[in-house]
Amino acid sequence: MRQHTLARKLALAIAVLAAGCCVPIRTMPGASYREGTLRGTLVDAEYYPADCNYHAIAQVSDGTVYYVLNSHNVNYGARMFRYDPKTGAVTMIGDLTDVLGYNRREVVNQGKVHCDLYEHQGKLYFGTHCGTYEAEGLRRYPGGHYMSYDLASGRFEDLGMGVEENGMVSMSMDRQRGRLYMMGWPNAEFGYYDLASRQIKRLGRSVVFTPEEYMARQGLEQSNTTAKPEAARRAEDSYETRIRTIHVPRSLGLDPTTGDVYFHNANGTIARYHYAADAIEQVPDVTFDRPIFKIPLPSDVGTHWRSIRWNDAMQRFYGVMYYSDYLFSFDPKTREIEVLDRISAGPNRRSGQTSYSSLAFELSSDGRTVYYIAQQDLKSVGGPDRTELHVVTYDIPLRRYIDRGIIELADGRRPRYCQGLEIGKDGHLYLVCWIDVTDLQSERGRRILKAQGGDRPAEDKDKPVTEVNLVVVRDPLR
Repeated sequence: MRQHTLARKLALAIAVLAAGCCVPIRTMPGASYREGTLRGTLVDAEYYPADCNYHAIAQVSDGTVYYVLNSHNVNYGARMFRYDPKTGAVTMIGDLTDVLGYNRREVVNQGKVHCDLYEHQGKLYFGTHCGTYEAEGLRRYPGGHYMSYDLASGRFEDLGMGVEENGMVSMSMDRQRGRLYMMGWPNAEFGYYDLASRQIKRLGRSVVFTPEEYMARQGLEQSNTTAKPEAARRAEDSYETRIRTIHVPRSLGLDPTTGDVYFHNANGTIARYHYAADAIEQVPDVTFDRPIFKIPLPSDVGTHWRSIRWNDAMQRFYGVMYYSDYLFSFDPKTREIEVLDRISAGPNRRSGQTSYSSLAFELSSDGRTVYYIAQQDLKSVGGPDRTELHVVTYDIPLRRYIDRGIIELADGRRPRYCQGLEIGKDGHLYLVCWIDVTDLQSERGRRILKAQGGDRPAEDKDKPVTEVNLVVVRDPLR
């Protein structure tokens, strides 16, 4: 009898294990891949020279949504807009080159806002950045400005320039201590603006990977002569090449409990601005130089985060790694980095492929959920390659990944690129997206084409014409 009972238990255990092995991966605990699409609503600002947006979108206390559409075209530049979800109205708030008093016929304009918009005591705070650094017949880009916008009066205020001839490629705000922190591009210079004293401080080049360090690694010695030796010139060129592109941090991590600001270095380590000491120092014994983050690509993209956010509920940072899309946490107290999961679009996550990483990475207000707009590259046979955007969520306590589906507009178009996301308080996600224009013969299509330079040269005829606009998607968790 006992043997019969044991046999039945063993058979049941084998059946359970077999059933578990046969569960499709799309429904396995810990990961879900949902088929179908999420309906997106296009909000047309009718600013058709716009060609990008990075970070710059925020829903403020009255429920309206502010965002910036950028342009690399020196005849246009960055413009701020306000969208009212209740009425559907879109209002152009200001052309930031004009607001700052620059003459775009004489000097390179303020082409971008490349940072978040921070609401604080009735104002929006942000910084400006260049769309183009140099242009024929114009003076070089003068530098990015700290700025504020009064939500009640509708007035902008120029708070001063950060670093001459450097745009503000990333920014964070310490609301408690009244500080704006910026990282400059191309020279990776760190600085801040203090709201109370109205003083600007610059701390110089701050990202580790200097020409001297490069030469030391190569066993070279810097010459004391006035003329730079070829080795030093190569080292400096290497530094400039790396620092001008991906290695300048696009996202700064501010710890509100201490006032310290963290940013990645070009060599995979982490540095911090130490608030109490008012100085930059390297964080010891921490590195992202780990095999899991190293993606084989034609050029060295390094091992560092694309975007990082402080999670007050968890008392640590959460971020997404560049290209690999690995979600990680970083505890500044213990200096522990934990790799949690890969939050790529579903097809990439299942196949192990990679696509370009996004700055559209945010945390829910309760700190429980990560929202990420993940790009998926699609190879085409006999036509141009395409990309699609997947809405991915990750439940931190449950360690659960869900690909919620592909964003699709009412007309069937699918946005292909996004670097700005706001989790709305009204049950919607607000994104600024790149969207291919499929009907260039329509009146709207012709207007977009004209705004972007008119007839396209033969070599560009297969390249898509793109608009950049606000897209509203219902929050899949609401």
